[in-house]
Amino acid sequence: IYSHNAPMPREKFSRLYRIMEYSFPVTERGSEAMHYSEFDRHEFRCLCYEPDGIPAAFLNYFDFAEDNIIFVEHFAVAKELRGKGLGSELIRQLCAICTGKTIVLEAEPPALNEFSARRIEFYRRLGFHTNPFPYKQPPYRKGDEPVELVIMSRPQPLSESDFNEKISEIYRRVYD
Repeated sequence: IYSHNAPMPREKFSRLYRIMEYSFPVTERGSEAMHYSEFDRHEFRCLCYEPDGIPAAFLNYFDFAEDNIIFVEHFAVAKELRGKGLGSELIRQLCAICTGKTIVLEAEPPALNEFSARRIEFYRRLGFHTNPFPYKQPPYRKGDEPVELVIMSRPQPLSESDFNEKISEIYRRVYD
């Protein structure tokens, strides 16, 4: 598993983006160019499993060190490798890198469908907590509506004031 905080070659990123395309609905991701440009931001990181130099699983996150927040933007494993422990390993590596920081991620509500419920349980097994406060992901594209999601956090659930503070920072620094 490699950690990238400088741009990866464009063709390698295109493979990563193909995984993102089939793993996330269009309303929960931006364009390939927009996501590639995130490598230009000093807070952006990508943990990537690359057998034979080809991305097969990734976890993109922002490390807002001065605010002690890690925001997981996207996390996915190639279809053919799911269920083999790669996702758990990426999360464990992130937790090891980010010891002492609050890790925040967005997930689809468990009531949405069976896959969403399983995803929430996956994160819970890895130490994440569901926060009961309403959250809408701002749209990545002009004209799209915000998406209702759930915020999960680790190592503990967030108080309402902590939730509001962290979400304000994420809105300002990721989605603005």
